[in-house]
Amino acid sequence: MEKKKIKNIIFDLGNTLIFFDFWYFYDGLSRLEKNLNLKKFVKFINEKKLDTKLATGKINHKEFFRILKKKFNLKTGYKDFIFLYSDIFWENSPMLSFLEKIVEEDKQKIYLLSNTDSAHFGFITKNFPVISNIRYRILSYKVAMMKPQSKIFNFVINKYNLNPDETLLIDDMKDNIISASKTGLQTLHYKTHKKFQKEIKNFLFV
Repeated sequence: MEKKKIKNIIFDLGNTLIFFDFWYFYDGLSRLEKNLNLKKFVKFINEKKLDTKLATGKINHKEFFRILKKKFNLKTGYKDFIFLYSDIFWENSPMLSFLEKIVEEDKQKIYLLSNTDSAHFGFITKNFPVISNIRYRILSYKVAMMKPQSKIFNFVINKYNLNPDETLLIDDMKDNIISASKTGLQTLHYKTHKKFQKEIKNFLFV
């Protein structure tokens, strides 16, 4: 099988390069807030779409904190709250090694496209410095768009003048893969690293 000519690679961040689980935040906060009804807390965030508003820059973290503090009478201070909110990540070691290899070989331009917010991204760049090797970053909270909206993929294509046929998106979310494919981007759905190692060979000589 002839490999596609890939000149650009767009990496997703969460659960692709870096694993995360929001329940670390919820569990950590509930240990400090003994009277917190965790089910209602999570439901409120989801119903008010506070996470989406953060990820699109519509509210900042102090506003996020104030809303929740008032609604649930939180006793936890802002500093501890934001640490718990941010400390939900751990590295996907084989994928970070793959990223380092791609950066070192310098055969493709590397991009980062992530639904994220300033606190999370700040925590990640501080604790996983390899991410700083990605020069071109499209972050949802800065562009006020989120995957799987097709407009964010078109934004990336137009901003960097990419040829979609020569551009590979690696993402763990099926909806993102489907949406990106409709813009003409090449896509690889990241599920397990073992599967990824087999599938990436259809795109790159690795």
